[in-house]
Amino acid sequence: IKEISYDQWHEGEIESDIWLNSANFTLPLDFSLFAHLCEVPLLQHCIPIDWQADAARWRNGEMNLANWCQQLVASKAMVPLIHHWLIIQGQRSMRGLRMNTLGWFDFKSAWFAPPDP
Repeated sequence: IKEISYDQWHEGEIESDIWLNSANFTLPLDFSLFAHLCEVPLLQHCIPIDWQADAARWRNGEMNLANWCQQLVASKAMVPLIHHWLIIQGQRSMRGLRMNTLGWFDFKSAWFAPPDP
């Protein structure tokens, strides 16, 4: 195992057999998932697909993102190791709870709805 800097990882400047990475995707996933994957030079360096054509299809709304992701997994270009979905369970009257891009709950806009009359 070799630990490298974020800049080296992001640019894909180091040769490796496997890269480990974590990612947090925000809603809507149809935007954040492809946007995140497409903007990482490491992935463009390591995964031999036509990123520019795929980006054009995505921008034009012509991409089936689920199929595109499934192809990456089927070709073993990406192997999801862990998946989890975080939610808050609390009083039903609580509104405005969101998660930030780091996976932490953002309570600054949370509020309680008034009780039913």
